[in-house]
Amino acid sequence: MRFKDRPIKQKFLLIIMVVNTITLLIVFAAFTVYDRWEIRRAMSTQSSTIADILAYNCTAALLFNDQADAGETLDFLNTKPSSIVAAWILTAEGVPLAHYVQEGYDLPNAQPAVQKSGAFFKDGFLHLYRDVRPEDKSIGTVYLQSDVKQMNELASDHLFIAALGIIFSLILSFLISIMLQKTIAAPIVELASLSRAVSKGKKYNVRAPKHGDDEIGSLVDAFNEMLRQIEQQNVSLVQASESAEESTREALRLAERVTQANVKLENEISIRKAAEKSLQKHREDLESKILERTSELRETNERLRKEVDERLKAEKRIQDSLDEKVLLLGEIHHRVKNNLQVISSLMDLTRRRTLNEEAKMVLADARSKIYAMSLVHSQLYRSESFTRIDMAAHVRRLLGSMGQVYTNSYRRIRPRIEVSKIYLSVTQAIPCALVLNELLSNVYKHAYPENASGECLIYMAETEEKRVHFRVKDNGVGIPEDLDIEGTETLGLKLIRNLVRKQLKGEVRFKRDKGTDIRAEFPIDHDDLLIHGGPELTPDGRFPRNPETPEDN
Repeated sequence: MRFKDRPIKQKFLLIIMVVNTITLLIVFAAFTVYDRWEIRRAMSTQSSTIADILAYNCTAALLFNDQADAGETLDFLNTKPSSIVAAWILTAEGVPLAHYVQEGYDLPNAQPAVQKSGAFFKDGFLHLYRDVRPEDKSIGTVYLQSDVKQMNELASDHLFIAALGIIFSLILSFLISIMLQKTIAAPIVELASLSRAVSKGKKYNVRAPKHGDDEIGSLVDAFNEMLRQIEQQNVSLVQASESAEESTREALRLAERVTQANVKLENEISIRKAAEKSLQKHREDLESKILERTSELRETNERLRKEVDERLKAEKRIQDSLDEKVLLLGEIHHRVKNNLQVISSLMDLTRRRTLNEEAKMVLADARSKIYAMSLVHSQLYRSESFTRIDMAAHVRRLLGSMGQVYTNSYRRIRPRIEVSKIYLSVTQAIPCALVLNELLSNVYKHAYPENASGECLIYMAETEEKRVHFRVKDNGVGIPEDLDIEGTETLGLKLIRNLVRKQLKGEVRFKRDKGTDIRAEFPIDHDDLLIHGGPELTPDGRFPRNPETPEDN
C-alpha cells in the first residue's frame, strides 16, 4: 500500500518514527567518531608520557653506552600493565642499546629505524618515537610499539552500549508516539466517520464534537457550519420542490390558455399574411423610388466631386500665395536687419570720429538700441517661425554686443545669466529687447566706477500666471538716494517706464539694495493695443498708475 493511501494514524506514527530514527542514527554516528578519536588520543597521551619517562631515565645509559642500565630502564614496563608490547632504546646512529618485548608476543623481525619524535597508527599498532636530548643535541631515540586491541575492545563496548540506547529510545519513541498521535488522529477519524454517516443517512442535523481550539477544532467548526448550511439548503429545496409542483399545476393551466391563444394567433396570422402582400407591393414601389433617388444622388456626388477639385486647386493657389508672402516677409526682416545694422555701423563710425564725449555717449546709446532691434529681426530671419523670438538666445547675443560698445567695463563686470526658455511675439520682443538693452547699458556705464569690478544678474522666467518676470541686478554704487526715480526726466529711466507700462502693459519696480535691483513683469502675448492707442500721459510726462498694481517694495 502506498504511503498516501495509509490511514492517518499510521502516517503520523511512521513520520514520527522515521524522524526519530534518523536523528538517533546521526547522534550514534557522531558519538562513534568522537569515541574512536578520544580513545586514540588517550592512548597516544599515555604512551607519550611513558616514552618521556624512559627517555629521561636512559639518558645516562646512552651517554656511557651502558646496555645493562638501558635494560633495567626498560624493565620499568614490566611493573605496570599497559598496551605496550615492544620497546627499544636506540643510539644516535640507530644501533639498538636495549629492547623489551611483552610476554606472549614475539620480537619483531625488523629493527626500528631512527625517526623524528612523533606517533602514528599502522598495521594495528601505535608506533611512537621520542628523541633523547639532554641538551640541544640528540643522543638517542626511545621507540614504543603499542597494541590497539584493547582500544578496539573498548570501542566495541561503547558501540554496544550506544546501540542498546538507540533501541531503547526507539521503543520509547514508539510508545510515546502511539499515545500522542491519538490527540491528532482521533478527532480527524471521528470527523471522517461522521461525514460517511451523513453521506449515507442524509442526516444533516448531526454535529461533530469539538475537542480543542487548534486547527482541527477550526476544521470541526467549519464542518458543522457546512452541515448547518446544507440543512438549511435542504429545507429550502423541499420548499422549492413544493413550489415547483405548484408551478407545474400553474403551467398546465397556462398551457390551456396558450392553446386558446394559438387559435387566435392563427386568425391573426391570416390577417398578417394579407398585410404582408400589401407591404410587398409598397416595397416594390419604394425600391423603384430608391433607384430614382440613387440616380439623383450620383449626379449630386459628381457635382460635389467637381466642386472639391476646384476647391483643392483654389487651396493650392492660396498656399502658393502664402509661401510667397512668407518668403517676402523673411526678405523684409532680412532687409530691415541689414538696414538697422548699416545704421548702427554708421553711428559707430560717427561716434569714433566725434571728439565730444557727450555726443559719443549719445551715439553709443542710440547704436545699442538700434542693434537690439536688429537682433530681433536677425532672429526672425534665421528662425522657422516669424511669430516667436527666443529671449534666452537674444539675451546672450545682446551681452555679446555690449562687449563691443563698452569694452573697458565689459571686462570688469561678470554677467550671471539665469534665463529660461521664453518665446515672445515680435510686438513684445522689440520693447522687451529695448528695455533689457537700456538696463544693461546703465550697468556697464554707471554701476561701477573705473577700475572697479562686480557682478550683474540677468534673470528671466515665466510664472504660473503666464507672465514674464525679468530682473537686472548689480552690486555697484546704485541709484543716488536724492534721485526721484518716478519723477526724473532722464531718457533712460523714462524710456524703461514707458516701454514696460505702456507697450508691454506691465509693471516695473526699482530698488536700492547694495546696488541697483530693477524688476519688471508683463503678460505674455498681450494684444498690441498701445501701438494704436492707449491712455494719455499725465501733465508731468508720466503714465497713469494702475490702482490694482501694488507699490514697489
